[in-house]
Amino acid sequence: MYKGTFIIASGPVIIEDGKLLVNKDSKDDFYKIPGGTVKEGIEDLEEACHRKVKEEINGEIEIIKSLSPKILWKNPTTKERMAILLVSYLARLKNKEEIKPISPTEEIKWLDLEKINEWKSEVSPYLQFLIEKGELQ
Repeated sequence: MYKGTFIIASGPVIIEDGKLLVNKDSKDDFYKIPGGTVKEGIEDLEEACHRKVKEEINGEIEIIKSLSPKILWKNPTTKERMAILLVSYLARLKNKEEIKPISPTEEIKWLDLEKINEWKSEVSPYLQFLIEKGELQ
């Protein structure tokens, strides 16, 4: 049984007009979906998904369905051994005109899914996993 650091994170996968919404902050050198750690005992996975997209990019979403979860056994940036459970939901952005990066988020970008091979090495291991599973369409 794993006894180290364990993190549960939730976030939305937002696809609009054939483009995937991603963001970037100073702690990682790759693009990722908005999202982050679920507050223990305070919120569930969907509530955390709504909260994190609001905190990171001022986004308001409607959740459509859950996507495949993934466990990472080390931090992709620091390489520290830990278990990170990543859970995401396909979601619709309800306020596209109002989104903006909110610190520590530094950048928001829309990646063209037709050019997925050009940028798939620049995204998080979780997004690479969803690409391989065929869930980003």
